Amino acid sequence: MTLMGFPPLSHEEWGQTSVWPTNRPCKVHVYQTLAAAVSFLLQTLARFTVSILTRAALVLRKRVLFCDDVSVTRSGNKDNWLRNMQQRIYYSRESEDTSSVIVQTSICSFQVELKRLMEHSEYFRALSTSCMKETLESQILLDHIPSETFNSILEYIFKDKFHMNEEELLSSIETANYLVCQSYLEKCWDSLRSYLCPETCLMYLDFAKSIACEEMLAVVYQYLSDSVLELCTITRGLQEGERDRLVRQRVQGHQNLCILKKENLISGSPRELDPIRYLYRFDLEKKRFWSQGTKLPFIAEKWNFSTAVLWNYLFVIGGYKQKLKRGFEFRMAAFRYNPILDHWDTITPLLKRRRHFSLAVTQSNIFAIGGWYLDSLLAPDSSTCLYTAVECYDPWTDTWTFVSSLPLTDFSFSVSLSHDLPLCAVHSSYIYVLGSVQRTGEKLVLQYNIQTDTWQELLPTLTRADASIPGLYFLGGSDPLYLVGGNNQENVMASFSPGSRHWGEVRRMPKCSLAGQGTSLQNCYFMPAPELNSVLEIDLVTLQTQTLHPLPYPLSYEALFFLYFPPEGCKRERVGLH
Repeated sequence: MTLMGFPPLSHEEWGQTSVWPTNRPCKVHVYQTLAAAVSFLLQTLARFTVSILTRAALVLRKRVLFCDDVSVTRSGNKDNWLRNMQQRIYYSRESEDTSSVIVQTSICSFQVELKRLMEHSEYFRALSTSCMKETLESQILLDHIPSETFNSILEYIFKDKFHMNEEELLSSIETANYLVCQSYLEKCWDSLRSYLCPETCLMYLDFAKSIACEEMLAVVYQYLSDSVLELCTITRGLQEGERDRLVRQRVQGHQNLCILKKENLISGSPRELDPIRYLYRFDLEKKRFWSQGTKLPFIAEKWNFSTAVLWNYLFVIGGYKQKLKRGFEFRMAAFRYNPILDHWDTITPLLKRRRHFSLAVTQSNIFAIGGWYLDSLLAPDSSTCLYTAVECYDPWTDTWTFVSSLPLTDFSFSVSLSHDLPLCAVHSSYIYVLGSVQRTGEKLVLQYNIQTDTWQELLPTLTRADASIPGLYFLGGSDPLYLVGGNNQENVMASFSPGSRHWGEVRRMPKCSLAGQGTSLQNCYFMPAPELNSVLEIDLVTLQTQTLHPLPYPLSYEALFFLYFPPEGCKRERVGLH
C-alpha cells in the first residue's frame, strides 16, 4: 500500500537509516500534520463562536435593559416600565436617603431605594446588614424572580398601587413569600380569598404546602373550614389531621347562647307567628338582651323539631305540618344551619317519623333516640310507647343508618309532652340515656358503647324512695352525670357516677316550671322557664339560679344551644358555593 504522491522506499534505504528521511514523509508525520490543522481550525471556529455569542449577549442585554424589542413595543401602555428604564427607578418622595441598589430580575433590572425596600421586606433588611458582596457593590442578582412580579411589588411599596389577576397570583405569592414582604402578602391574601372556589381550593392548598407558606395554608384552611360540610366531597378526602384542624377553626372565640321554638302547635295570624319563626342570640358576656338572628328555613304554622350542634353547625331535625289541597300532612324534614356563613341547607330527614326524641352528639355523629310517632298531635297516654329504634347520622355522607335499638324489652320508659325523652348525655365514647320506668317510677341509666354498638344497664336505679322526680328536665355532665327534674313542690338535682355506678346526694331547689331542651356550659345549666318567660341559669355546684333577659315572645317549648358566630362586621360570604 502506498501513499499518493510519495514513491516507496527501497530495501536499501530502509536498512541504511534508523530515522525517517527528511525528503520522504511517513504516515505518522502526515497524520500529525492533519491533526494539527484540524485542531487549529476547531480553535479558530470556537473563538469565532464565542465572539458571536458574546456580541449577541451584549446586544440582548442592551435590548433587555432598554426594552426596545418589537414584542415589548407591542405590549402597549400597560408595560411602559419595560420599555422605559426611568419607570424602573423607585424612590420615596419624602425620603432624604438617596442610597439605592440595582436589582436584576429575570429580564429587567430595577434601581430601588434600599431604605424603603428594607421597611417592607425582611429579605432585603437581612441582606443589607450582612456585608455580602451584593450589598457592598449595590447590585443584587435575583434572576429567578419574574420581573413583572417584582415590578408589582415595587408599585405597591412605593406607590400604594395593587391589582392582582388570578393568573398572576401564585407567582406573586411565591415571590413575596421568598422576599418576606408581609404587607404585600396581606394584599395577596385578600385576592386569594376572592378567587378561592371548590374547583381551585385544592390546587391552592397543594401550592401552599409546596412553598411551606403557613399564612397561605391558613387562608385556604379558613375557606374550607367555613364550609367544611358544604364542601364535604373535598374536605372528607383530606388527611385526618387536616379535617381536625378545619373543625377546630370553627369553634374559636366565645359562644352565644341561642334559642328557637322547637315545637309550635297553636295556630295564629302571620303577625302573631312571625316572632317565633326566628333564632335568637344572647351574649353571656354582655348580658344585655336577646337579638334576632336567622329565620327558620320553612313556612308552617305547626312543627316539631329536635336540635343538635356538631362542629358549630346547628341541626334541626323533625317535621312540620304541610297544607295540601285537601287537609294537612306532617312532612319529615331536616335542616343544617351554618352560623359562620349565616346559611341554611336541607339535609336528609330521619328514617322513622318521630317527635319529642333526643339527639345525642358524639365527635363525628348524631344519634336520634326515642320519641314517638310524628303524626300524632294527641297527648301521650299510658299506651304510648317510646320508639326503641336508634338512628345514626353521618354528616360526611348525609345519611342515616340504624344501630342497636334501646334494650326496652322488659320495661318501658314514661313519655312526656314537655320534654324530649329519654334524656341523653355523651361522654368519651359512650352515650348515656336516662328514663323513668313506667311500672315502678325508678330512674334507670343505660349506656351505649359507640365503638362496639352495644347497650347495657347501669345499676343501681334511683328509686322513688331515694327521690321523687316524676318530671325529668335535663341530663348532662361527664362523671358524674347531673340529673335535674322536679315534682309539684320542688325541683331536684341528683348525680350519678358511671365509673363507680353510684348515685350521689339528692339536692333540692325552689320550684320552677321548666320545659323544652336545655343545654350546659362548664358548670352552668340553662333551661327554658315558660312561667318566667325567660331562661333560667343554674350553677350545678352551688345551685344558685338567675334569670336572663326576657324573650320577645311567650315561651312554651323551646330549644337552647350554643353557637360560635363571626365577630360583628366580619361576616364571611359563601364564596364559590351554589
